[in-house]
Amino acid sequence: MKYTIKGLLTGASLLALAPAAFADQLNFAGGWPPNSRPNSVVEDYAAALSENSGGALTMKVFPQSLLSFGEANAGLRDGMADLAVTLTPYFPTEFPNMNMVSEFAELTELPEFSGELSSAAFAGAISEYVMTQCTECKSEAAAQNQVFMGASMTTSYVLQCVVPINSPEELKGKRIRTAGAYWSRWAESVGAVPVSISVSETFEALNQGVLDCTASNTADFMNFSFIDAVKYVYAGLPGGQFTVPTMMNKDRWDGLSAEGKSALMKANAKMAADMTWVYVDIGRNGKTEALERGLEYGPAADSLLEMNRSFIENDITSVAAIYDERFGLKNGAEVSTALRASLGRWTALIADVDSAEALAEVYWNEIYSKIDVNNYGM
Repeated sequence: MKYTIKGLLTGASLLALAPAAFADQLNFAGGWPPNSRPNSVVEDYAAALSENSGGALTMKVFPQSLLSFGEANAGLRDGMADLAVTLTPYFPTEFPNMNMVSEFAELTELPEFSGELSSAAFAGAISEYVMTQCTECKSEAAAQNQVFMGASMTTSYVLQCVVPINSPEELKGKRIRTAGAYWSRWAESVGAVPVSISVSETFEALNQGVLDCTASNTADFMNFSFIDAVKYVYAGLPGGQFTVPTMMNKDRWDGLSAEGKSALMKANAKMAADMTWVYVDIGRNGKTEALERGLEYGPAADSLLEMNRSFIENDITSVAAIYDERFGLKNGAEVSTALRASLGRWTALIADVDSAEALAEVYWNEIYSKIDVNNYGM
């Protein structure tokens, strides 16, 4: 009898430990260094998932070890990781619709949308559009065995220079590091020379005089120490923002329970908000430090801003034509119209947001809580 009772007690103890012992672990392949602030955001994402699921789902973060940004698409597709940031511009043929949508981030530089939190508004607009309207975008992800889980955004790209630029004429012939198609088109349109080099090589190129400027977001000003190389920072041009989408292996998503998917969706709202806010916060700190050091940091000259806005209005049409010619996408005009209307709504929604927590609540209420997890990604 005593052995029977002992066995029952042991079985009861194991059942009590079951949620922790048999928690389902997801693996996140991060492309950021271990001690970086973006990686801290991913760690918080993992903690939020565990809390939201009552410990039934956990997440292990592999910073810059399991998959690099360049390896993320194939690695996620093949199940080497469960979640990762797939930077779709690295994979133009696989994600043409997603990339076209992302290029319309240039809208954030127009007067009615510009501002310090324009990236928070566009992150909401693009996440909502892809998750609820863009069937083609979700089909692209599915073809790569992935599910789109929402996006954050970098801050707007600004001109960071070792030489002064006070007029459109002074841009001619300048060698400017560009991060993608939008920025290369912009440089060519103003008579500058676009230079395609990795962000990690940019600091040395600025220091050695290989570059006159870099078109980079305001957080990279600090993240890659451009603050130690440049003397002038001109906000308002060239504009554009980089989309940072979280993707999940489709097989893994399909295998989660409805409760697990809901817990992950809530964590995704936090991830999108926190990552977007980190770029805003680092950008703020960079401007403060730059001014303390005596660097010139402020809006570009009016003539440059006017030139830039004219370029953007024309480029919106060009984007549609480019993606039609290269990829046969016929809906560019409709996409830009839809995003422009959505961006107006989102600009109002985030106008009074003053923290990452408040931004996550808006994202959750407006997007992620409305997703039918039983059908999403199917």
